[in-house]
Amino acid sequence: MRASYRLRLVGAVSRSRPMHPWAGLVCAWREKPPGPVVRCVVALWCLVNVWGCAHPLVQPAKDEQSAIAFAKKVVIEMSTGLDKLRASVATTVTDKGEYRVFSGEFFPHDVTIKDLMNNFARLCTQLGGSMSQSVCKAPEQAEEQVKFVVHAEAQSTKMYTKIYLTVYEPVGTPSAEFLQTIRPYR
Repeated sequence: MRASYRLRLVGAVSRSRPMHPWAGLVCAWREKPPGPVVRCVVALWCLVNVWGCAHPLVQPAKDEQSAIAFAKKVVIEMSTGLDKLRASVATTVTDKGEYRVFSGEFFPHDVTIKDLMNNFARLCTQLGGSMSQSVCKAPEQAEEQVKFVVHAEAQSTKMYTKIYLTVYEPVGTPSAEFLQTIRPYR
């Protein structure tokens, strides 16, 4: 009897002024406990975590020509859970005119820098080059044949590991400015 009185009172108040969209939920909670809502939140959380599996092997698309575009894909695929969303928003691409720089970070789970570099080595092979440490070069050994440079650095604490990823890619033929910029990574 008491519960019906509360609902009637809420209904009387809502008739005198427009009802807020969340008021229906509040009224429903007064009728029954929030058990189903809690179950829905837990189910949603589980789905997000299942969706969040990290993949150590990321294959470049058959027509992939850009290391920057591939780096975006790698950061998202190698992230876990809600970090996939954060990582995709937190990445930046800076156009320096003669070259572009991708910067990103992610929190890997069961993924290493070696896995990351192997993914870029596959892209380099697909582009007709070969990886030498962090530099992808065309078969000719000339300095001007650099296709891209990948710099990855891991920062570990007791709780987590964070990988910082930077990719340098020339626009057209590598310029002297680009070659000077990548000198520390060669």
